Amino acid sequence: MAIGGSAGIAVSGHGNTVCVGQLWSDERVTLDDLAAAGRARMVQRWHAAGVPLAVAAEFADSSQLGALPTAVVASLPETGVVVLEGGFGAGKSLAAERQHQQDIAAVRADAQAPIPVHLVAQHIPGNVIDAATRAARALGDPSARGVALVVDGLDEPGPIRGKELLDQALSWAASATGGRWRILVTARPGLEMDAEVRKVMPELAEEEAAALMDRLGGSGLAVRSQSSMVRSVLRRPLFAIIGAQLQRDHERLPNSPVAFLDALVTRALRDVESVQEERAEHLLQRLASACVSTGGVAAAADVGSSSVVRALLDTRLVVRLGDRHLAFALPVLEQYFAGQALLAGGVLAEVVQSVELLDRWRYGLAMAIASGGWDSVGTVLDPLLRAQPGIAAWAVYEAIPRDVSEGEGPWPDLPASVVSRRLQTTLEAWQRTLSPAGDRIFLYAGWTGPVTVDARLEGNRLGLHILRRDGDHTPGLAIPVAHRWSEPRGIRPMTASFGPIAADHAAWPWQQTLGVLASGLHTLCERRVFDLAGCDAYTKERLWLAGQGLLGRTSRRFTPLRADEVHQALRQHLYSKGSLPVRSSYGRQFTAWRAELLRIDKELASGRWADANGMLHHPYAVPDQGHGPHVRWVWDTYSAQQLRLRTEQVLTAAVEIYTALVDTWFPHLKQVLGLASAAPFALGADLYCPPGGNDSYEPPLMRLSLRPSPRGSVTVRLVPSEDDLYAPVPPVPPGNEPARSPWARPSTPVLSEPEVFGDAPAINYAYAWLHEDLHRLHLTDSGPRSLRTGLP
Repeated sequence: MAIGGSAGIAVSGHGNTVCVGQLWSDERVTLDDLAAAGRARMVQRWHAAGVPLAVAAEFADSSQLGALPTAVVASLPETGVVVLEGGFGAGKSLAAERQHQQDIAAVRADAQAPIPVHLVAQHIPGNVIDAATRAARALGDPSARGVALVVDGLDEPGPIRGKELLDQALSWAASATGGRWRILVTARPGLEMDAEVRKVMPELAEEEAAALMDRLGGSGLAVRSQSSMVRSVLRRPLFAIIGAQLQRDHERLPNSPVAFLDALVTRALRDVESVQEERAEHLLQRLASACVSTGGVAAAADVGSSSVVRALLDTRLVVRLGDRHLAFALPVLEQYFAGQALLAGGVLAEVVQSVELLDRWRYGLAMAIASGGWDSVGTVLDPLLRAQPGIAAWAVYEAIPRDVSEGEGPWPDLPASVVSRRLQTTLEAWQRTLSPAGDRIFLYAGWTGPVTVDARLEGNRLGLHILRRDGDHTPGLAIPVAHRWSEPRGIRPMTASFGPIAADHAAWPWQQTLGVLASGLHTLCERRVFDLAGCDAYTKERLWLAGQGLLGRTSRRFTPLRADEVHQALRQHLYSKGSLPVRSSYGRQFTAWRAELLRIDKELASGRWADANGMLHHPYAVPDQGHGPHVRWVWDTYSAQQLRLRTEQVLTAAVEIYTALVDTWFPHLKQVLGLASAAPFALGADLYCPPGGNDSYEPPLMRLSLRPSPRGSVTVRLVPSEDDLYAPVPPVPPGNEPARSPWARPSTPVLSEPEVFGDAPAINYAYAWLHEDLHRLHLTDSGPRSLRTGLP
């Protein structure tokens, strides 16, 4: 039957397959059609997890099975956006299907209720609201009735695309028409969003997991005898189902999600009679590769002959989409077999060379890292580190669990020498591939030279020391571990960590040293230590900061400085003390490494930055309104036009400094850093300045938005009212959009206060943008704290 108007669904079933396929039809649909499509989706998921077809159908008809708990339902708003977040196998897609069923039932009871629509994020080609509106028109007028929209798998197209779809939904829900919509989204953890939007998918209580396993012929009582790690995995419905099947066959329960998937796949392949198990696994890997590269579906004709297609369908892990296409019944299975394909054959050269293809492969990469051995994971990561270290960092972070309890094994029994060598290898690989910034990870421990890793693993508890190395000699190694921290600074460890790790994953050394790298880069970004020798915007701010501090000027004093006085004070500090610990804005010290001080010395000696009278000027437009009773806040000292000019100057300089930071210090990440990969872009700001003289705190507000543009530009315009900041941004004319990286930042406008009043505002903006971009790749351990960046 044709379902869903122009993007319908065909539902049918026979034997051990359930087919849910896209049709392209303009026929109107009925509520019965929508309900049947949703039921089929649930049946195919359960069947793929190993539930017999008849039992899967029984489960689908049990409306309370898999429904959201009452407490969660009670907290759902009638309109607006809600993101149901949970790990794979947590049951969030099933809960969303149950909500979709309730939306259908609401329309049966009230013909004017919001129109129910179900979409899969991976299959949305453009704007999610446009796609939902087209689907809703098959049942009525969405502008009159509103829409009850479910978007499943927001994470599956990747976090950047997922964030873009989420921002589209949030912007629409804030509008007058979208205010009648309720948008329920499912996603894995990791997407950035406000806390009020997120609802965590609760895991099963142990009693619920045991009851589900009993219902499927397992032994729920036996769950209580398992380790805490196994019990925590079984609290996700998918793994409870797999566990019940293993119990029926008297097999041991695994202790990690990936191991449960291994068991599911082993059973599915063992049951295939039409082809040998090894051959079936190869076919599934080939299908996964095709599906990943084409967005979740593959043409059956490209996969193989009719016998090959039948063998794939017989695994119950694969379903038909219409007559000509195949897909995996569970998205996690596509990712699992994509990972197995990578472990078997390595990363294809055309994939490594394409950011777009790597974006589609990223969850497959994470699965390969999670399930592979030490050598095979190295084979996958080696070409990736050379080509795209940012994507490698993202995949490693996603692959290995971080919050691990110290528990029972079995754990690998690795000698301390092997543990240390693997950590040394991975740390050097991260530093090498992220050079030149990677070479400065330990800068604030007073060291930029080579280091030695000394570590040991007891059970799943890791003890890690990183020490300075002088050539081939590391003095700290000769000192007993217990005494190292009492030794002189040059000998004691620069950093150390102790605690349980995911030792059952062979790739854990990559995760541990990524954490060391992320912590170091976080500190470097927070302290803004990367010097930029060839960036005029950066030099202007640093010269002004140095001059303010050297001459003892307070912050936000914009009187020009005599360049010769600044130069004389600099040379006195530089050559008498070897450093520059002088006061600067907000009571902080202006400090710089000796190389930058020597460069500033040369800049001042050149006379380039002084005017004809030998004066250094503040880089941006200064206050033009005097002090008086109307001046209570810093922005009161600027007229609206002067503030607009200063904001435009600061943002222009910030883009220049950000670009120089990436080009100079992170050149290998340029294609996957959100703002850098969006270039060329037009950065636009709408600035609202409230009437001055108010006693209440009413700061200016600024809406920043990124637009694709063949030529980079920064523009700031004043708007007459705060309401103008919420008006829709005009779309880019068709045909004028340059190609965008899938890692580019979303273009959804974001409101913030303009942070342009300090002595180094452009440097602050540039570092905050860089810090956020690195954090999105998990290359810093947290985002920037000191500035509201104003960018999505």
